[in-house]
Amino acid sequence: MIILLTLIATVITGVPLAAVVLVTLASKREDTARSIAGGAPGPLARAARRLLAFHATGIGLAGGTAPAGSGGPGRAAVPQALPPFPAGLRCGPGAS
Repeated sequence: MIILLTLIATVITGVPLAAVVLVTLASKREDTARSIAGGAPGPLARAARRLLAFHATGIGLAGGTAPAGSGGPGRAAVPQALPPFPAGLRCGPGAS
């Protein structure tokens, strides 16, 4: 009985660990091949995509490029300058 429980515990901990290793190796391979928007570069990456149910739709632009007229990557995310803090207000410890 103890052997069966040990075997079950090994499988329960081994399967998620194997999945993590698979996805990690496949991710490194995808990065190296720069193939996230295209087909998987090999069976390892294909298995990881199947495991994660990943479908590369709508990510055809290469990293760092933006559509024409958008002002460049990340332009809309830059916050405007904040107004100065009002002189009469206090904040921090002891403020009431």
